[in-house]
Amino acid sequence: MKTWTPLLLLLVMMNFTYATQQKSDYATVQNFQNAAKTIAKNIDQAKTVQECAEANTSIDAMEKEYIGDKELINQANYPDGYDKTIEQLRGKLVIRQRDLGIIESQIMRISELEVKIRELSEQITKLTGQNETLLAQVQQLSLNVKKLSGDLFDSTTPMDSLRNMIVKLRQGIQERDALVFALTDSLFMQYDKNVGDMKDVEKQGLLGKFDRHGIIGNVKRSIIDNIAFLESTQLKGSDLVTLVRQQKRFQSQWLGLAPKLASLYLSGKSKKNEIGIVDSMLGTWGVKVDAAMWRSLNSLFKEKGFVINDFKNGDEFVANFIVFLETQIQNENKESNDTRYKLFTNFNENLWQSDLKATWLPALTELNKIPETQKKDIEAKFDQWHASVMPGATWLTYILIVLGVLLVAIVGVWVFRKGPRTVQQQ
Repeated sequence: MKTWTPLLLLLVMMNFTYATQQKSDYATVQNFQNAAKTIAKNIDQAKTVQECAEANTSIDAMEKEYIGDKELINQANYPDGYDKTIEQLRGKLVIRQRDLGIIESQIMRISELEVKIRELSEQITKLTGQNETLLAQVQQLSLNVKKLSGDLFDSTTPMDSLRNMIVKLRQGIQERDALVFALTDSLFMQYDKNVGDMKDVEKQGLLGKFDRHGIIGNVKRSIIDNIAFLESTQLKGSDLVTLVRQQKRFQSQWLGLAPKLASLYLSGKSKKNEIGIVDSMLGTWGVKVDAAMWRSLNSLFKEKGFVINDFKNGDEFVANFIVFLETQIQNENKESNDTRYKLFTNFNENLWQSDLKATWLPALTELNKIPETQKKDIEAKFDQWHASVMPGATWLTYILIVLGVLLVAIVGVWVFRKGPRTVQQQ
């Protein structure tokens, strides 16, 4: 058996490292050349200002990506190295723009939007990954919290960690939702015209960008993530109201986008069915978040110790709540005034002021779950309950008031008479 000497082993390693470096350098040069060929082909095929702007952005991106390999590329491609290739591509683009009658300012404006579009797309991809990881952690931690026992866990730490994760995940999902529609708006802004006024080539170009950036897929993913978040967390009160607002805002933005997409999909492609699928998914999300909201409000009454019949919508909530208030006003159980006053005080301080008046009633009217008139009906009934339990004036009260007035008068006369005598003595 031959033995490898340290020197021979070192030479083998050096040769391997050199070969690997050579292969890496060759790949870099090839990638640069292929990118240049692709951009040149796109320039030749460009028919619109948007396509020219995309080519301009691609040149900028390639220039930035390979600036660190400039010396290597110059040596490998002499005389048409890094600088010469970039210069030729830009010149080729200028000629194509002139042939199409495109003004440079148009290219600059759309190129800026193209950069923004790429950045938004990258942010969406990044946030999608982060949210996916956070959602898995929230689901696992939620499961652990449900299994809490004094023997296994300190309940404070898991709950605090879960709460922090939930807040972070909710913010991440909302930010991603906003980015999806910002990306969509930027795509339409590149064309600066209504879909109906676009040429067929422009429509096809815009559809291509929608597919490339996965607009419909991202909208679907946003809805799926929001539903998964809703079902993985037990949010209440203002947190849950925030989710309802988010669903309504998302739905409103989609309603603005859907007709534009429908116009783009008039060619009869199967993708136009995607609009109906998104509509259905949005409806499912709306039903789930509304059900969670009413469950939360039902639970709030029970947790505070007040009996009210269950409700599943705005009309049932108003009707059942008013029945509760009328029962307290009429005092059908013939409770003492002291007992009734204590119940009202408890309701007022622990439920009405802290939750219903501060959060729920304004939110329900804002979200069109109940009209403003029904909100006022509830407030009027509450005021009636308040008036019915206020301690009334009795004959003893009047006697005490009269005695108080007489006492003040006597003291006043006594002080007035004592004053002059004191002056005379001095």
